[in-house]
Parts: sequence; C-alpha cells; structure tokens
Amino acid sequence: MKPSTKYLLFIVTISLAVFMVVMGSLFASWMGLTPAEQGVVDEMIPKLLPYPMVGALILCVIVGGLVSLLFHYYITPILRLGEETKLISIANPNYRIVTNGAKEIIDLTNIINESAEAFSTLQADVQSQINASQTELNEERTRFAALMSELPNGVLVCNIDGQILLYNIQAQRLFTRKADGAAKPQGLIGLGRSIFSILDRNPIVHALELLNTALEKGQPSPITNFMMTLRDGQYLRVNMAPVFIERKDTRKISGFVLTLEDMTRQIESDTRRDILIQSLTDDLQDYLSDIRNSISTILKEPELPRDQLNDHRVTIDKASSSIAEIVEQARINYATHLHSLSRMEYVLADNLLEVLANNIRERFAMKVKTVADDGQWLMIDSYTIVQAISHLAAILSTRAEITEFEITLEQDNDKVAFMTILWPDRMISQSLLEEWKNSPISTDSKATVLTLNNIISKRQGKIKAYPEGCETASAIQITIPPTHQDAPLPIQTSLEHRPISYEFDLFNRQGWEELSKQPLSKLTFVVFDTETTGLNPSHGDEIIQLGAIRIVNSQLLYDETIDQLVDPQRHVPSESVAIHGIDPQLLVGQPTIDKVLPHFHQFVENSVLVAHNAAFDMRFLELKEKESGIHFDNPVLDTLLLSSVIHPNQSTHALEGLAERLDVHIVGRHTALGDAIVTGEVLVKMIPLLEAHGIHTLEDAFNAQATSPYAKQKY
Repeated sequence: MKPSTKYLLFIVTISLAVFMVVMGSLFASWMGLTPAEQGVVDEMIPKLLPYPMVGALILCVIVGGLVSLLFHYYITPILRLGEETKLISIANPNYRIVTNGAKEIIDLTNIINESAEAFSTLQADVQSQINASQTELNEERTRFAALMSELPNGVLVCNIDGQILLYNIQAQRLFTRKADGAAKPQGLIGLGRSIFSILDRNPIVHALELLNTALEKGQPSPITNFMMTLRDGQYLRVNMAPVFIERKDTRKISGFVLTLEDMTRQIESDTRRDILIQSLTDDLQDYLSDIRNSISTILKEPELPRDQLNDHRVTIDKASSSIAEIVEQARINYATHLHSLSRMEYVLADNLLEVLANNIRERFAMKVKTVADDGQWLMIDSYTIVQAISHLAAILSTRAEITEFEITLEQDNDKVAFMTILWPDRMISQSLLEEWKNSPISTDSKATVLTLNNIISKRQGKIKAYPEGCETASAIQITIPPTHQDAPLPIQTSLEHRPISYEFDLFNRQGWEELSKQPLSKLTFVVFDTETTGLNPSHGDEIIQLGAIRIVNSQLLYDETIDQLVDPQRHVPSESVAIHGIDPQLLVGQPTIDKVLPHFHQFVENSVLVAHNAAFDMRFLELKEKESGIHFDNPVLDTLLLSSVIHPNQSTHALEGLAERLDVHIVGRHTALGDAIVTGEVLVKMIPLLEAHGIHTLEDAFNAQATSPYAKQKY
C-alpha cells in the first residue's frame, strides 16, 4: 500500500473514531434519562443536535490536522530516516540524508550524517589498506590472464556439474564459424553456463569416469584425451585433466580442465594425402604394367617385326608420358596438401633453423651448419619454409651430390631478414636452382598453385643466386621483408583488457539446488531492457533495440552482453525518437525481432530475467511468442517492485532516482544496453538491502515483489 493511501486511511479512521465517541456519548446520555426527561429532550433535539454535530466535525478536523502534522513532521520523516540509514550502512556509504521534519528529527538526521561521515572515512581507510594488500594478488591475476590468453589452444575450466568457470578467447573463437557471411556461434560460452550446451555430454561423462577410476587406482595426476565432432563437422582433440579438492586424507575431483585443439584441417589434409597416395599408386601400377609388358616382350623376342616393335615403343612412350603427367599432378596436389597445413606464425630464428637442420639431417644424411642472430623473430609460414629448403637439400643431395651446406639468418635495422644457404667448394647450375624456385610448394585460398618464388615475391622479397650473372652458383639468398605484425606483441599488464574470464567461486557449487531456494547473491541473472516505437505493445508498438548483460555471483560480465538494433517494420514516431535518440534510418536492414529472439533466448538460458518495470518489457516478448515460436519461461524479477518493497516511503522508484540513492552512475540512459547495465548495477547494490529485509532467496524475492502496490500494472 502506498504511503499516501495509508495516511488517508489513518485520517479517516481517527475521524470516524472521534465521531463515534461523540455519538456514543449522546446515546448513553439519552439512555440515562427518564421517559419524561426523554420527552422534554425530544422537543429540544432539533435545537440542540446541530451544535454537537458541528462540534464533532470541528473536532475531527482538528484531530485530522494534528495527525497530518504528526505524519508530516514525525512519522513519515522517521520512516524515511530508517530506510535511508539502512541505505547508508549497507549499500551507499556516500549517501546523506536530507529531511524537512521536526527539529528533533533534523537534529537526529545531522547526528546520523555525522556518523555516516565518520563511517565513510573509516571505510575509506580500510579500503585503502585492502587495495594495498590486493596489489600483489592483482599482479598474479594479470600474469595468469596473460598466460591463459596467449595459449594457442582453447581452454575451458568447469566444475563437476559442467558449469564453465574459466574460458579464453581461443575457446570462444573455436566455437564460432562463419555462416552466411557472418560469424555465428554454435553455442554460447559464458561464466556459469553449461559446457554440455556446446559439447556432447556422453564423451565428457565417460572421460570423468575414467579419471575417477584412475584416481581410485592410485594415479596421482591422471589425464585423458578423446576426439569429438561438432554439429558443423568440426573435429576437436580434447585433453581433460581433473581439478582436485583436498579434504583430510581424501582427494576428490571437483572439476576439470579441457584444452581444445581444432583438428579439422589436419584430418582433412591427411585424408587428401591418403587419397592422393592411393590414386597415385593405382595409376602408376597400371602404366608401369604396360611398360613392363612391352619391355619384356621386346627382350624375349629380339627379332620382332618392325610394326609390332613400333607398337610396343608407342605403348612405352604413352605410358611414360602419362606417368610424367601423374607425377606433375601429384606435385601440384601435394602443394595443395601443404597449403592446408600452412599458417603464418611467430617463429624464433634459432628454433626455425634447428627444426630445419634436424629435418635435413634425418632425411638426407647431410651435414648442416646453422647461424642466427640472438632473439631474432620472424612472422612466416614455417611449415612451407621447411618444406622448400628441404626440397632444395634433396636436389643438392641427389642431383649434385652435395653432402653439406650452411644456413644463416640475419636481420638488419629495418627488420628485413636474410636467409643465406651456401655449399662450399661446389658450383650448381643456375637452371637447377630456377627449377627449384619454381617448383609447386603451396596453394593460395583460391587453390592457385604457388611456388617459393611466388610466396617470397608476395612478401616483396627476393631469391638471388650468387655469384650473380654466372651460369653456376655456390649460394642463394632469400630476402624476407617484415610485415606490420612481425614484432611479437608485448605482454600487456591491464587485466580488464585480457580476453579471458573466470569465476572460481562456482567450484563451491555441489549441484543445482532448487532454483527458488538459491541465495540471490549466487544466482545467474540476465538484466535486459528494450527501446520501442511507443508505450502500447498491445496496440502494435514494436521493439527497436534489445540490450542485455549477464550477472554471475553478483558480478556484471561486461564481455557477455547483447546490444542489437531491430527493424520494427513500421513507422517510428518522432516523440519516441526524442526519447531514445535512435534514427529510424539506422533500423533499415537490421534483423527483425523473430531473428533476434532465438539468440536472446539462448543467451538467457538457465538464468533469472531482470528488468526495471519488467511488465512492460515482458509484454513485448509475450506478444511475439506465437510469431517467433520462442517462449520465455525464465523467472522474472523487477527492480521497480523490489525498490518499492525495501523503500516504501521514498518519493520515487524511477530508475534515475533508484540509481541516485544507490550511488550508481548513469551512462547511456535510454539506450537498451545502457539501461540494462544501470539496472544490473542497481540490482547488485539492492541484494544486501533485500537481505537486510529478510529477503534472501529467489522465492523470498518473488513473494516480496508480489506485495508491491505497483505489481498490478498492465500493458
């Protein structure tokens, strides 16, 4: 019940009580008279009755006025004083009370404000000490975030129920594939979300059983791995390691770490290679059989007639030509295979030359000497470079009988890299080197065959033989200019920009309890807001913007949001534009609401919906159920209703007033995401206030908001 309604009801009750007392006194006096006296009074009533009635009415007015003054100067200020004092002690220490009550109330208010000032100073001192003590912890968190974000593979950490506690940017990218020209997620990764919404449950459960069995058999740190296929045919290699909780003399698995590697290209490449080898073998076998038969016939019958001998020669010629074509095509196909394995990457020069030297020694038994500048980094396709130089080693070994050579890598002040390959005491034909430079090595994204010369030229580099201008050479030099990405990125120290999110408090959840019994501080919320063409959803107004943000363990996840414009497919009135500032031209070409709602429905899965004046926003969603086929059965909390429960004597429960009371700074007001973020910050500040009023669980919050005088609002 609103305070004004309570006040009027109280005044009416007091007035009726006074009136009843007066009338009761008159009736009692009447009953005490004798019949004769009553007869006399009967004659006098018309003259006497108006005056007591008027007196009673005047008395009611006086009492009502006194009660009104009592409410204005004492009762209402005291009620507000209680609410605002609790607000200072729980949610907003910087809040200061302003009242216009009686002098005694004002004096009490000043004392409370002075105490709040002292409390705020003390809290600031304590906070400064806490901040100082957390500096080292924050540095550790930064180093941890840097480590996780720089890992080449996706990483997910989950509790035993499959809730995601940590993820890095590589994991997010792994589950995003391009479809219809835009990146679309296969499933949503987020703190508190279930891993089973993006990965098949059975392999993970089976792997957990294997880990538990290994643990029971005494293995201290068991690990397991398996392959998984996603919905789009993507192949993942999954490595799983347990996370333990130590309790007395026992170790129990409380969660698990998954490292994910995309094997799709590798498997496809291996398949193409196997098909290539099988096809090459089959074709060669047929042609070699023809050649062998013809040669055997010629050898067995030296005196063959000329025409038959000529036929066998033609057969041998055709078969050998076909074999040459097959071999050339095989080289091209193998180049395509190499392209599927290639990628640009940061490589330390020492490491590249070590891999190259080991590869050549093992394959060709050649002596290789390598020299590189210390700390030299390159951004190149190391796989292609290794294959190309190894191919050169094969040519030098088999066709020029060279048994050793030297490779050096140098870098000038402009970061231009020079790879020099020389073979002492021998000279090689320039034509042989030209053949090597133009051999198929890889393909581009359009399947065009590329040679090493093509690849180096695209980097504005060169391949030169030395000495220049001669028909023979004793060395070659490959010049590789830098790209704008050649220098490795420095490790950043700002944690908030790290592409990694984690919430390890979720480890403490030992299974999902009944949602209604869970504490508000431990729930997962999605706070959302809409901007619309107008205020009448039942009369055709439409959503033009949808914004949402997730809250896990009372923490707003600013990296897990939705900010989507929507084409309403109708006129947007100018008075609505004046409020939200969204130019109708910006809505043209945006997705319609039936395209937006499925993603929003997935985003809010297993969470509690929250909005300010939620009845308004939920009405828009309800009216789209039949059209979109999307039904939102999530529990819903309304910060407007909850505010009226914990602050029933405050003059306003609008979002601006509520944010001001709770010291929440408003940014982006009347944008869907901006209002959703403000509402989310308000909700986090309200939770301790709700708990102070005995509202601890979701069920308590439902029951409380149902008692709000605003709960009957319809749209």
